[in-house]
Parts: sequence; C-alpha cells; structure tokens
Amino acid sequence: MIQKLHSIYNRMSIKAKISIFTLIVFLFGFWTPALYSSRVLRENMQRTLGDQQFSAVSLLASHIDDELNLRMRSLEKTASSIAPAMMANPRALQIFLDNRVVIHSLFDGGAYVVKNDGTVVADAPITAGRAGMNVRDRDWMVDATNGKGSIGRPVIGQKLQVPVFTIAVPIRDAAKGEVIGVLAGVVNLTKNNFIRQVTDVNYGKTGSYILLHLSTNWRS
Repeated sequence: MIQKLHSIYNRMSIKAKISIFTLIVFLFGFWTPALYSSRVLRENMQRTLGDQQFSAVSLLASHIDDELNLRMRSLEKTASSIAPAMMANPRALQIFLDNRVVIHSLFDGGAYVVKNDGTVVADAPITAGRAGMNVRDRDWMVDATNGKGSIGRPVIGQKLQVPVFTIAVPIRDAAKGEVIGVLAGVVNLTKNNFIRQVTDVNYGKTGSYILLHLSTNWRS
C-alpha cells in the first residue's frame, strides 16, 4: 500500500505536490491549536468542577460542624447544673433531665446520665428503658470519664435498635473539678435530623455525599 502511494506521489506534478504539502501544513496548523485548546478547556472544566464540589462539601461540613457544636455546648451547659448531691439522688436527677426541653429538642434519641462505673441512672424519655444499662465499654464513655467531650462512633442502639451516635460530656464536681459522671445525648440516624438533611441531598442527578467518622475527641 505504501509503495503504491509512493508511486502515485512520484508521478504527480510539482504543482500537485506543492498543493498536497500546503494542505498538510494547513491541516497540521489547524488541528494542533484545536487539540491543545480542547485539552486546556477540559483541564479548566475539571478544575472548575473540583472547586465547585469542594465548595459544596465545605458548606455542608460547616453546617454539620455548627450543629455538633450546638449540641456539645448544650450538653456542657446542662452538665454544669448537675451537682454531686444530684448524682446521688436518681429521682431528682430524673426530674431534672425530664425538664431539659432544649436537650430533648436537640437529641431525637433522648439523653441520659451515667455514673463513672458506666451505669445509667437517669434516662429521658424514660420509655427508652436505658436506666440500669451499663455503657462503660463505649468509646465516648471512656473519653468523657477522662474529661473530654466526645462524639461516639455510629452503632445500633442497645435499646432503640436503630443506628445512632452519641455525644457525651463529663459531669464535674464544681468545687473539686473531678469527673463525677457523664451526660450523653443520642442522635437517631433514622429520623429527619441535621444528619439526614445532609446525607439525603444529591449532588446533581447522580452524585451523593458520604459522612465519615474520623475522630471521637471533641476539640475544646
């Protein structure tokens, strides 16, 4: 095939050869910038799309961070009102917890108070049946008894039997500064809360978001 084309080319006139050469130069000069522009355009589109995705994710992450901060601070404020005498009086502690309207509005899985040995001594709503349950092996319990606010890993709730995660803070003796218990709030992942409002959002027609648990200790 190549020999045949070479033979045809040799039989052409100088004028024909010049015309073909000019056409080749023209096509090369036309397609080279076109291919380069296409590549640059594709890279710019990828960069722009990446920036847009990062902005969207950053906005949602900021929203989640604000919601977690709100719940952590609300627990801390409530825990600061629990005195050592109350920890020794489960009935008084139950009444106190039942009346914490803000806590109930922020934690759709309820809230409960735990002694340092891991025993739940007050639970709201009481119908959750967590009183008497022991949670000393929970990751958030270990952190909170060590004086750190903590966000636990998602698990299946022992009593609720649905996916949940727990936010916990230490309860301290105001006079001595010692940890005397733990206040825990539960977020039910099956309900339409701030987590579901993010994970149920689609990015475009086919995109979605995944929320990963990376750390348990809360930064103070």
